[in-house]
Amino acid sequence: MIHPMNRRGFSQPHYDAIIIGGGITGAAIAYELSCKGAIVALVEKGDFGGGTSAATSKLIHGGLRYLKNLELGLVRESLKERLRLSNIAPNFVRPIPFMLPLYSYKDKWLLKAGMEMYDYLSFDKKDTLLKENALENYDYYSAKKTLIREQDIRKEGLLGSYIYHDCQNANAERLTLSFIKSAMQYNTEVANYAKVEDFIIKDGRVKGIIGRDLINDTPIKLLAKVVINCGGAWANDILQFKNAPKTDKATLRSEGIHIVTKAIGGQHAIALVTPKGRHVMVLPWRGHSIIGTTDKPYTGEVDDWKVSKESIEELIEEINACYGDGQLSYKDVCYYYGGLRPLVDHQTENTYDQSRKHEVINHTADGYPGLYTVEGGKYTTSRHLAEIVSAKLSSEITLENDRQKTAKIPLFGCKITNLHQYHEYLKLQFPYLSQHMLWTFIGMYGEESESILKRFVNEEHNPTLLNADGEIITQVYHAIENEMAFTLEDIFLRRTGLGTLGKPNTVLIDMVSVILQEKLGYSDLVITQQIENLLTHYQLLEED
Repeated sequence: MIHPMNRRGFSQPHYDAIIIGGGITGAAIAYELSCKGAIVALVEKGDFGGGTSAATSKLIHGGLRYLKNLELGLVRESLKERLRLSNIAPNFVRPIPFMLPLYSYKDKWLLKAGMEMYDYLSFDKKDTLLKENALENYDYYSAKKTLIREQDIRKEGLLGSYIYHDCQNANAERLTLSFIKSAMQYNTEVANYAKVEDFIIKDGRVKGIIGRDLINDTPIKLLAKVVINCGGAWANDILQFKNAPKTDKATLRSEGIHIVTKAIGGQHAIALVTPKGRHVMVLPWRGHSIIGTTDKPYTGEVDDWKVSKESIEELIEEINACYGDGQLSYKDVCYYYGGLRPLVDHQTENTYDQSRKHEVINHTADGYPGLYTVEGGKYTTSRHLAEIVSAKLSSEITLENDRQKTAKIPLFGCKITNLHQYHEYLKLQFPYLSQHMLWTFIGMYGEESESILKRFVNEEHNPTLLNADGEIITQVYHAIENEMAFTLEDIFLRRTGLGTLGKPNTVLIDMVSVILQEKLGYSDLVITQQIENLLTHYQLLEED
């Protein structure tokens, strides 16, 4: 398979659109515009999907809780996009059963109405291209059956539970990357570690950007008909450039963190309400559990934010108050992650009740025609948001009028018509590899799995499996050579799962460091700094 990410950088004298930000929103817009014939450049100051897009609960869902605020349109949009993402990325977006434990008759009847409405709004949930990805209607479990299925559910006062289905996106960073790859197949040009420093103004219009390629330490100057600010939590910072609108609009941001622990539940994603009235989830993931998320307002500088020990302890306290034996401790946390969500709804008093609506701002009224900012939204609806942006740009750039093209075409590496048949095919090709390992690769790489595994066999790389998922050192070579991985963080946290179930051991870090240094020619000083940067993601686990 030809890897579109082999090329990095920009070759055109002029683009139709420049996109600032390589998270899921920027990636989806790049794919949408390039599919419609636009010449697109995308710049990302860090790594693709390294911000808010990497801080999700790893779900593609309709947003059941939005029914509480009667946001039926948002829920229906999300459910439609859940189906479309399941169809264009079936190896990434897979069904997962949710359990809602019931402890009061009021909740039982209110949630029954919610279940009925959710099923009604997702009437097409069985219309998946892959039958194995079709979703079932909701069901009710008695208290006895609930406890048989999930033994850690609190027994006191339990009436039963509702079971419904949404989808899990176990490899959110790699799905974002697949959007980038798909855009590049349509000739979008991209660069990560390319920082925008200002806009170019000509004839009273935003005509491009200037910045710096942080990998090569060279200047960047790109021209385009329109510039689209998809900076996510950093969007307002971008609007503070010298040649920018300098909006004084206060950006509301929500802090969300997750912790990864040993497996503390069964096969259901369990949605719980804490005694404080907050919603938290326990999600099965790679033989472990993800617990989250928090939802706290944050008003400081975006680059200053990081997960705190206090936030982790608060989350542990909340989950202990409503789930299990109440003995989950800080020592049980093997990994943590988080991010800031930009919000556009200012009508509610707290960030949890905020809508996940989006906003597309045309800065012509601010005196900066040619500049657009995209704010808010959620991972699930990012592809549809890209369609909306495309429609708003149709008067500024020439686009093919092919509606919902990106809703129909499988993403790069995702043209699999039957996952189980593909798994059987890989078993025939690699009979000595475990079934679990093959499923890991299908979930991460889709159709790319075969070529990576062939290389593993043919080049006789170290045959040692690097974790329980069956990941191998060949993935490191693939990430560097074909996926624009430039740092240890890129490799351990986003291209592979080698660093997201706990702190990697020194032997593994050294092994990957040697390959990175050999492939990219880094000095010992650079590698030492990269190791230090990687280890900061685990420093809270080592505190007393």
